[in-house]
Amino acid sequence: MPFDGKGMEVQLDTLDKIDRVIALLDRPEKWCKGVLKSSDGRFCILGAVLEARADRVLKGPLLRAAEQVTGRSYPRIEAFNDHRATTHAMVVQVLNRTRHNILAGEALAPAQAAKPRLLRRLVALF
Repeated sequence: MPFDGKGMEVQLDTLDKIDRVIALLDRPEKWCKGVLKSSDGRFCILGAVLEARADRVLKGPLLRAAEQVTGRSYPRIEAFNDHRATTHAMVVQVLNRTRHNILAGEALAPAQAAKPRLLRRLVALF
């Protein structure tokens, strides 16, 4: 099968989207907890992802990066963003890890990475 460039196109689009999210949250005064977008224009992570129209491609990679950075699994992006221990510095670290994972080709199929963990849980039940 010849190289058709489709995988590279997806990766570049995903990088463009994470870069938009990073730009929306690059300073502490641009980030918030508890709401998608505050009345003064600040965003939580999910709000920034939605603003960048990136929820389909970034939700899984962001959750994976949050787990890599914190060592803790989160069921939703909002759970990480709104956790009492989450700081803006951690948010930036997760965003940068997400970008790194995308560049490394590790983050484009997050659902596949989650399947073995789910399978282990199911096997443990029986």
